[in-house]
Amino acid sequence: MVRKTIAFLVYNDMELLDMAGSQTAFYEASQYAKESYSVEVVGFDEQLVVSEAGTQIQPNTTIDALQDCHTLVIPGGKGARHNLLTADSVAKLRQLMARCQRVVSICTGAFLLAETGLPKGTQVATHWAFVEELAKRFPELQVDKKSLYVEDGKYWSSAGVTACIDLTLRLIELDLGIKAAMHVAQHMVVYLKRTGSQQQYSDFLSLQTPSDERLISIVNWLKHNLDKQITVEMIADKAHMSERQLHRSFVKEVGKPPAHYLEELRMDLARTLLVSSDENLKKIALSVGYRSYDGFKRAFERNFSISPLRYRQAFTAK
Repeated sequence: MVRKTIAFLVYNDMELLDMAGSQTAFYEASQYAKESYSVEVVGFDEQLVVSEAGTQIQPNTTIDALQDCHTLVIPGGKGARHNLLTADSVAKLRQLMARCQRVVSICTGAFLLAETGLPKGTQVATHWAFVEELAKRFPELQVDKKSLYVEDGKYWSSAGVTACIDLTLRLIELDLGIKAAMHVAQHMVVYLKRTGSQQQYSDFLSLQTPSDERLISIVNWLKHNLDKQITVEMIADKAHMSERQLHRSFVKEVGKPPAHYLEELRMDLARTLLVSSDENLKKIALSVGYRSYDGFKRAFERNFSISPLRYRQAFTAK
């Protein structure tokens, strides 16, 4: 077996857990399969770096000195999002990436990855709270808003902080086989493969509040009547608009038609009820406006790629 060098890039204001989770998984894999991995902590220079949380990290090598690198891991953090690197540092990072067989970004490390000038159309993932910003700053890339991690050629990227472990387990599986990945998952007390997408963790409506007073009134009415059977025609009548006018207004204000917005309101309430109450699933389905549990289950899985039951089990300690 040829030992693979895994290099973790460190820089000021990085997110420590982005590095620690993946580094621990690779370390455990190297304990299971001897001589499989060696880990390097690489900086732009030899100086200490300080993470967002204040932890000091000492690189054991620099970008210029590191020649043998199979996989480069780029953690996220404020330092990545705020574009603090000099042009010279970005150039050095680009050169290192060219020498690596795999390049992995964790969470908002995708911003640093994108700064190096990825090929047009490259698919990338990042934390759900920053997908819109990443897509706006780098419109030439395809930003995946749902997946826990994605692969596009030599480039791999993960969503939120702990998704680094999901991605790393997949890399270990590819490198060493399923038994090694299972061993690491068991040792770290995590799922080998999590069900669902990162949308199940997101703040569903954080960027979808209308500014038009009529629509604000309609949205408030919807929120207080989610247990009722509501049609687009009913919403239009309530707003004193035609259905066409209503559709245009919703798309302009919140980026989606009224029926889609209503479904997201129902799903947002359903998520809260699933983790904060002991009501049975059929009753929750009725309380958010679905006539049958099957219809509710299909809608929930369409939005979150996980069943209501699995969601409740994942987010409640019972």
